[in-house]
Order: sequence, then structure tokens, then C-alpha cells
Amino acid sequence: MNPWRNKILAVLVVSVFLFNIIPVVSSAAKGGTSPNPASIVGKGTYGSRVFTQIISLLEGDNIQLALRVFFMVWVTKSMDAFAEDIENNLSKYILLNPDLRNPGSLNLLRYFVSLLYPVYILAIIVSGFYIIFIPGSPLGRSRAKSLLSKLVISMVLVSFSSEIMGMLLYLTEQSTVEIIGDEYNPSAYASIVALEFSSIVYCVRNLVLLVNIPNAFLAGGGTIMAFFGGILNPHGFMYEFGHAMHAIELIEVETVWCTPLILLVILMLIGVHGLLSIRYFMVLLWAMLMPFTIFFSSFEFTRGIGRSMIEQTLLWSSLQVFYGVTIVLIAVGITIVPPSMYNSYGIGLHKNDIPYVGAAMDKLDVRGDLFISIFSFTSMFLLFLGPLLMFTFFQKLLPP
Repeated sequence: MNPWRNKILAVLVVSVFLFNIIPVVSSAAKGGTSPNPASIVGKGTYGSRVFTQIISLLEGDNIQLALRVFFMVWVTKSMDAFAEDIENNLSKYILLNPDLRNPGSLNLLRYFVSLLYPVYILAIIVSGFYIIFIPGSPLGRSRAKSLLSKLVISMVLVSFSSEIMGMLLYLTEQSTVEIIGDEYNPSAYASIVALEFSSIVYCVRNLVLLVNIPNAFLAGGGTIMAFFGGILNPHGFMYEFGHAMHAIELIEVETVWCTPLILLVILMLIGVHGLLSIRYFMVLLWAMLMPFTIFFSSFEFTRGIGRSMIEQTLLWSSLQVFYGVTIVLIAVGITIVPPSMYNSYGIGLHKNDIPYVGAAMDKLDVRGDLFISIFSFTSMFLLFLGPLLMFTFFQKLLPP
């Protein structure tokens, strides 16, 4: 609408209100009784009726309608964005590794290495002093020489800890690319799983809209009819019928009843984005601790700590490979399931089973169905359980 038209309309409404209220105020100033605000607004003039109907839009029922409409718009926008993000970036998120060449990462690694250098130098000096100046048994001198060589090798490895971790991440990333493709050319397996996950989000969106749109449509139409009916004839048929239509709910579903569906999408958001983000930060953590991992692995009395740190570094780094294998298993499982079984077991109804709904959704190009297969749930939770399964099966595999 033209902004000047909005300004003119606002000026007219305010002017009508002032023209109605000035006579009453002036009569009160001349000694009359205090005016009742309800009587001012309730005058029979056209301007007062317009103002009364504008005020009536702030009633509780209309606020509830506005909240319902806002809820539907929020659900539509947020879930569409989430579903598109899964479809386009699932492979990218799985392949994401921290950049160890980043100045911040490099500076922190160098700082940790600088903390260990004095320890190495002191240990090398003590070992050399023992070998040269302190007489001992041949076995003791042999152990001192062995420790000295280990210290030198360990110090060299600590100096190249960033490169070692970078090589490990490159190996796991390239292995995962061979399984699910890269972010620009995802494999068929990754595309199948991404579409499966996005279909869950679209289905939840459609269910939320299906149970809210009819009531919002009736309430909105009733509000419009009551508004203009109150302007034209406050006690006429159009005014009364608008209020009656506003109160009708075809499906008695409050927005709060949609909470379980929204929680399902939030759970999926945590499972897909949250777990992958946790892996990213855990890989970054163990990459920063790589100098200490090498250091503790170099001595007999700290080898247990070093072994645990190496194990955690390998597990978190190779988790993306496990995700890739899981995606292949999910895609193969969904592909070989008979369509009759896939479409029979789950939650909801198929859109084409509801009269006119399926045709309307196809006409409006609304993506998704109103049915979530149990196999979709299973595939989603299988990806969630990936880290737990991997850490359960592959822990304690390193030799003591």
C-alpha cells in the first residue's frame, strides 16, 4: 500500500476520534459530569464505530489468532530452511574438519610445544649426564641410552605434531569422500539419506500447518466480517455471524499440542548438526593436545595416559568415516525395504488418503507428506547412535 495512503487514513481516524471527544470534554469543562470513556466510544457516529472496531482487534481472541498465525509462519520458515540445509549440506557437515593451518590453531600448538621443549631438554641433559659420568650396570646404561633415543625421537615428533594430525585428518576425510562423495558431488547414498531426513522435517511442518490452517482461516475470516460488520451495523447479521465464525474450530488443536512434533525436529537438529559439531570441536581439542599425547606416550610411567589420548584422537578423527559407513547402510536399508512395508508402518496419514488434501498440496507444490515411516525414524536414530556404537565397539583395541 502507498505510504501516503496509510498516513491519510491514520489522520482521518484520529480526526474522527477528536471530533467525537471534543464536545464531550468541553461540556465537562463547563460543569457537566465526567464523561464515561465507554460512552464516548459508543456514540452512534460512524467515526466512533470505526474506532471501536479498531480497539476490538486487541481483544484476547484476536491476539490468540495473531499468535497462531505467527506460529505457523515461524514453523514454515524455520523448517523449510532446516530441510533445505540437510539436503544441500549433509555431506559437507560430515566432512568438516578443523583447519589446523589457522593462525589461532598454529599459535596455540606452538605454545604447547614451547612448554614441552624445556622438559625434553632437561631430560636429555640428565640422561646424557648419567651415561657419561655416572658408572652403573650395563643394563642401566642400556636403558639410559634407549631413553635418550626415545626422547630425541619424541621431541622431533612433537615438533611436527601439527603435520601429523593434519595427515590423520586428511586420511579420514579422503576415506569418507570415497564413501559419500564430497559436498559438491555427493554420492547417491548421501542424497538418499539427506532426502529421507528432510522428508521428516517437511512432514512435521505439514502436520503442524494442517491442524492450524483451518482454524486460523475461519478465525481470520470471522475477524474481518466482525470488523466491517461492526462498522456498518454493530448489531447486524454480519457482525454477529463474524463473531460466531471466529469461535468455530474444525479441528480442536491448540498450538501447544504441536510441541511433540516440534521436539522431534529439535531432536533431529541436535542429532544431525549437534553431534557433528561436537565431533568437530572434539577433533580440534585432541589436535591441540597432540604434543602432550606424543609426550606421554614416550615414557613407561605415563604410557597408559598417552595410550588413552591416542585412542580418543583416533576415534574422534575417524568418526566421520563411521558416519559415512552408517549413511551407506541407511541408504541401502531404505532402498531394499518393500514400498508396501515402508508406507504402512509409521505415524500419520498419506496426503492422498485425505480427500482434497493431497490434490491441494500437489497443486500448491507443497513438499513432503503427512506420514513418517518407522524406517525413517530408525535411520535417524541410527545416525544419532553412531558415536556411541563406535566408541563401544572400538575402544580398547590398541595394544597396552
